Amino acid sequence: MSRYMAPHKMIFGIVAIAVIAGAIYSLFPKSMVSETVISGSGKNAHGQLANYSTSGTSSTIDIAEKVSQVAAGFDHSLVLTENGTMYAWGDNTYGQVGINSAKGVVSGPQKIEGLPKINQISAGFRHSMALDLEGNVWVWGNNIAGQLGTGDRTDLRKPTPISLPGKATSVTAGHRFSLVTLENGKVYGWGAQCAHDTKRTFAELMQLIGQSATGISYYIDANADPSSSDTQELCEFQGFVAVSSLTPIEIPELAGSAQIVAGFGHVLALQADGTVKSKGCNAYGQLGYPTADIVPAETIPGLEGIVSLATSTRHSMALDRNGKVWAWGADNTGQLGKNLGNLEGVFEPEVVAGLPTITSIAAGHDFSLALDKEGRVWAWGVNKNDQTPGIQKTSYNSTPSLTSISNKTHIIAGGAFVLAY
Repeated sequence: MSRYMAPHKMIFGIVAIAVIAGAIYSLFPKSMVSETVISGSGKNAHGQLANYSTSGTSSTIDIAEKVSQVAAGFDHSLVLTENGTMYAWGDNTYGQVGINSAKGVVSGPQKIEGLPKINQISAGFRHSMALDLEGNVWVWGNNIAGQLGTGDRTDLRKPTPISLPGKATSVTAGHRFSLVTLENGKVYGWGAQCAHDTKRTFAELMQLIGQSATGISYYIDANADPSSSDTQELCEFQGFVAVSSLTPIEIPELAGSAQIVAGFGHVLALQADGTVKSKGCNAYGQLGYPTADIVPAETIPGLEGIVSLATSTRHSMALDRNGKVWAWGADNTGQLGKNLGNLEGVFEPEVVAGLPTITSIAAGHDFSLALDKEGRVWAWGVNKNDQTPGIQKTSYNSTPSLTSISNKTHIIAGGAFVLAY
C-alpha cells in the first residue's frame, strides 16, 4: 500500500515487553545514539507512531542503525537497515509485525528475528514481505485470502520463506494479495481469493454495486469501509482483481516492469519507456481508463515520462520526469486535488495543480503526499487524524497544502498515518 513524519519523543533501544489485556507494549526504552530519525504523525490507536503508547498524534523515532527503507501497511510499519536487519511496530492482530505473536499492539520498534540479511521490504494491508540477499521471499501476517502464498489461509506470526520458480528481485504487498518480480523479469502473484466466492451473475453484481454513467464501472457506497471483508469481495466476485490464487501464478502481461505498486485490488506497473500499465479492480477509476471488465493489463492513456508510482485503497498517483504529479480514481476527500467530492471516480489521469517541482510521492487511505526538492511535504485529502500536521484538521481538502514536515528525503503513507525521514 505504500512506498517510501513531534513532540512526543522516545529513543529506540533495548526494551522490556509486557502483554496486558491482549496488547503488547514496549516498556522502559533505553537511550541510544540514533543513526536515523523517523518522524511519525497521525492515527496511533494501534501504535502506528512507535511512541511506546497508543495516544498522541506525533512522534520521533530514533533508530540506532542507518535506515535504508521504510514501508507502511494500513496500521503497521517495517524498517530495513543498511545492515540488512528489520524492525517493525504497530497493529499485530494477525502477526504482521513478525515477532512470533499475534496479540494486540506493538507500540515501539521491535527487531524481527529469524531472518537472513534483507535487501527489500513491503507492507500490505495486514501482511508483510521481505526479500533476502539470495533472492528468497519471506512472508508473515494475515492470510485470509491466501496473500502469503503458502497454499492455505493460515496466518503466520513470524517470517516464513515461500517457494517460487526462481530468485526474486522485488516484492510488492497489496491489500490482500502479493506480487514478486523474478530475476528473469517474470512477475508472479497470489492472494485475493475469496473463502466463500458466491459466483454472482453480472445482473446480481449490478444490483449490488450499481452502474456509473461512465462506461461499465463499479463503485462502492460512500459509507463502505475498504478494509472490510464485504467490501473486498465486491471487487473479487468475477475476478475483478489483479490476481486470485492461493499459490504463486505468473502474470505475463506485467513481465519486465520497472516498478510495481499495489493498492486495494489493483496494480500499477511502470514500464521501461515511462508508460504505465494497470490491472485489477476499477471501482473508482483507479486503473486510469473507463472500464472495469479488464482481464489483461492495459496501458494507461496520456501518461508518459513517468518515473515513479504510488497507490492506495481507491486512488492512484504518478510522478513524471518534470516533477509533475498526476492523480486519478476516487476524489471523495479531495485526494485528487480536483474538488469533486465524490466516489464515482476520475478515469483519466490529470496533473495536480498548485505544486512546485516534486521529487517523491506517496498515497494513504484517501489522502496524498508529495515531497518537493527542498525537502518539504505537501498534502491534500483527508486529515482528520492529523496525519499531515501543520494544515487544517479536516475530512476534506482538495488544495495541496504545505505541511510542517520539512527537511526530509523519504515519505511513507500508511492507512491514516505518515512516516518521513
